[in-house]
Amino acid sequence: MEHITTQLLMIALFILIIHSIETLAYSVRLSGARVKLLASALSLFNVMVMVSRLANMM
Repeated sequence: MEHITTQLLMIALFILIIHSIETLAYSVRLSGARVKLLASALSLFNVMVMVSRLANMM
């Protein structure tokens, strides 16, 4: 039973990290638009979203 609980906690931790990356990606996009570095912000946004979606598929 303890093994299942440990695995469940690890899965929950990974899901938390994935959703945090998605949230941070949107905040990077917004802050880039505010400081007039839109191209850099969009590039970083796309990289972060690709990483979080890839992690979500695994």
